[in-house]
Amino acid sequence: QHYYITNNLSFMMKKPLQAPVQHLSRSLPQLSNTPVCHCPVCCSCRAGDNRRSWNTPCPLLSLTIPEKSTRPSSMISPGSQSLTTDVTLTRKTSLPPSNCSSEVENVPESAGDSTSAGDSTSSFLSAETRNCHVRRSCPDSTKRCSVDEDSPLLSFGRRKRFRRPRQGVPTVQFHTHLRTMLGWYEEFDDAQKNDFLKQLLEISNSPQTHLLSTLMAPILHANCPHNCTDILYWLPPGLSLEILGYLDAYSLAECQKVNKYWYRLSCDTKLWRDLCFRPFYRLGAKVASKQLEIFKSRYGYIPWRRVFIERYKLQHNWLTGNCYVRTFEGHTQGITCVQFDDFRIVSGSSDKTIKVWSTRSNTPWGGLTLRGHSGTVRCLHLNNNQLVSGSSDCTIKVWDLAEGVGWSRSRCTVTMVGHSHTVRCLQVGLGVVVSGSYDHTLKKWRLSTGECLATLRGHLAAVLSVQFDCSKIVSGSCDNTIKVWSFDTGECLATLSGHNNAVTCIHFDHSRIVSGSLDTQIKVWDIKSERCIQTLDWASAEGHTGVVRCLQADTWRIVSAADDKTIKVWSLESGKRLVTLREHTDGVTCLQFNDLKIVSGSYDKTVKLWDFTKS
Repeated sequence: QHYYITNNLSFMMKKPLQAPVQHLSRSLPQLSNTPVCHCPVCCSCRAGDNRRSWNTPCPLLSLTIPEKSTRPSSMISPGSQSLTTDVTLTRKTSLPPSNCSSEVENVPESAGDSTSAGDSTSSFLSAETRNCHVRRSCPDSTKRCSVDEDSPLLSFGRRKRFRRPRQGVPTVQFHTHLRTMLGWYEEFDDAQKNDFLKQLLEISNSPQTHLLSTLMAPILHANCPHNCTDILYWLPPGLSLEILGYLDAYSLAECQKVNKYWYRLSCDTKLWRDLCFRPFYRLGAKVASKQLEIFKSRYGYIPWRRVFIERYKLQHNWLTGNCYVRTFEGHTQGITCVQFDDFRIVSGSSDKTIKVWSTRSNTPWGGLTLRGHSGTVRCLHLNNNQLVSGSSDCTIKVWDLAEGVGWSRSRCTVTMVGHSHTVRCLQVGLGVVVSGSYDHTLKKWRLSTGECLATLRGHLAAVLSVQFDCSKIVSGSCDNTIKVWSFDTGECLATLSGHNNAVTCIHFDHSRIVSGSLDTQIKVWDIKSERCIQTLDWASAEGHTGVVRCLQADTWRIVSAADDKTIKVWSLESGKRLVTLREHTDGVTCLQFNDLKIVSGSYDKTVKLWDFTKS
């Protein structure tokens, strides 16, 4: 009756009605190892042999018949043949205990009581089951009850009791109630119909909800417009693009596979341009401008999706260490410092020479050698066509490398004298040179004339590294400290202590300082709080096992070189080691990198170019 009501309600809601479920009109199955459910559509939960997993018994199989009673079956199935047979069963017990025996005998074919013509019903038992002889014997309480094979009634074995199903109303009364309910339903408005269905579902059992799901599944969106479940299709395009803007590159590419509308949205120029300017994919100003010039059409259009694909490939090469390595040989002693630009590499060595290498040619030999220092060339800075070098001869020299002059006629234009010991580090910018020396001091020089503008004193040992911007100077020393100085006044603003040995290299931006040391550690400092916020070492991050000789950082990565013959790339935010590069046969003393490549020098007398645009 529940099924019948559900089917009729589906018809009243003007939904196409599927073929009715034939659940009770069929004859009962014979005894088998797998009980047959009342619903043949699914109910796979009853298909297994493990009856302990059955949460509720099947209404058909758990049916119990009262003793000496006449019980017409009132459950009918539309389209099934109606039977008018009444069955009277006589039994001694409804369920035998686990340690006793019982039997049901002498089941007559008819008891004389019959249903009226107006109350014709379908019998839940077939004609074969009217004369049944059921015997259960349980001599041992630990064994399962047995049932004769000619009986359609199944024994549940471990089940302790049978649940009595709810009695239905007579058929005539059922149809009367049904017509009344359907009449009420037609009088309801939409809100009342919704409330009625809600209340009906709350009192329905699993068979009814299952039938409803099978009937409604194929017609839920029969009358809906196209893409009724596509949220992006119904939103304004601007809002849809705003939502897609929160996705990463991989998810955005997956959106292109959904349908044509999603493909058009996912290919929007703004989405891919925004991805290109995220920190992880952002390139330096010079590299980015050159890349855009390559992709820009003659009408000024930039295909940002293609630009991002190139940047994605580049970043993937960085993360996997996939690069092409070129080796330049020519120095007779170890390399101490390197610099490079778009078409040349400059290296300084302990052999007191500076070599200029062309990256446009295929030759691994130096194209130009600059001689002038009388000691080891310890530091270099290449600024356009000006090269500034510092040496252990206590001097700083400025070289002219203008292309119009030709490399064969390159010459020293300015020599700065003032330090009393080896010039270990320097940097050029804003028309000045800032240098650090083994004499414990830093000096600021005018680039054009070589005049010494200021001397900064405060370190207690040799100054090994220096970097500056328009407001501050940061230096590292053999006294295990890092000092922050005012660029204008030369006043010491802060002193950072934490390394256990000399600070060999530093790099800083507006908020952080990254330092490397002889203690093999790399530390990240917060400038405002003057505290160490992260330490990268072998124990915590598979760091270097040798002295950290050089490092450099940008917006998302740190690249460091050490005496352990390796170059390591780190994530600036997380401190995670991303990749380790191994090509040098001796300690790596110096490096410089941009978004496309790394140039490194080593004690093995070679300079290596790691090109991540090629693989």
